Amino acid sequence: MFDYDQATPLNIREIGSEKRGAVEIKDITYASPVDQREISAYLIIPAGEGRFPGIVYVHWYEGGNPTSNRTQFVDEAVWLAESDGVMSLLIETMWSDPNWYRTRKLEGDYDDAIRQVIELRRALDVLLAQPQIDPERIVYVGHDFGAMYGSLMAAVDRRPKAYVMIAGASDFNHWMLFGVAPDTPGLDEYKARMAELAPSRFIGQADAPILFQFGTTDFYTPREDIDTFFAAANEPKQLKLYESEHAMDLSEIREDRIAFLRQQLGLTH
Repeated sequence: MFDYDQATPLNIREIGSEKRGAVEIKDITYASPVDQREISAYLIIPAGEGRFPGIVYVHWYEGGNPTSNRTQFVDEAVWLAESDGVMSLLIETMWSDPNWYRTRKLEGDYDDAIRQVIELRRALDVLLAQPQIDPERIVYVGHDFGAMYGSLMAAVDRRPKAYVMIAGASDFNHWMLFGVAPDTPGLDEYKARMAELAPSRFIGQADAPILFQFGTTDFYTPREDIDTFFAAANEPKQLKLYESEHAMDLSEIREDRIAFLRQQLGLTH
């Protein structure tokens, strides 16, 4: 389902760059293997020659929130580049558009999900194409939809050595139907089809350690669903709960995530 031609050219283009101290932030685009559409990303490069461990970061969605795009994890990625020599790729997604949820069509959600997972795999291709990267030390961090589509990817792509899944839902049907009338024609068929892609059906096929981070006051992740998602994953896995809403932007959450990433990437502090 999520196969694609990995020989399709990456077509990486540098649009611009800036420096934060010794760390370089490159504004790049690369080609989707699905339709050759340009995907924007930030490539954050530490000082030095490498071989650098790497992270693919995938942001959350909250329409209109200024961090609901590839900028969300920039500060964290720069900090890890400075402190630990980690290279990161922070990508745009279909939900980078603040109007995505309101303008998407139910009939397109299934195919869009498959395309998005393929494009997450392409992000790994782009990171691994960097000559300074260590291909044996790659991890994935996803928040919200980034965690959900990342769970599908984790079932079929063995390149990441660990995952951090932040505030995702166990089933797309929990989130995709806000504002949809219960008598909408074809709704039962939609639910059945999207249930086939439920993250909880795929996360158990991942063969890497997973840290789950959830907020106890997050409207979108009730405790029952947190437990369902976590139970579906294989060991080794960790669940950490925080007194947080969906933004999950507490310093404690970031510190726990960094500690896990350092452990999984073999970084000592």
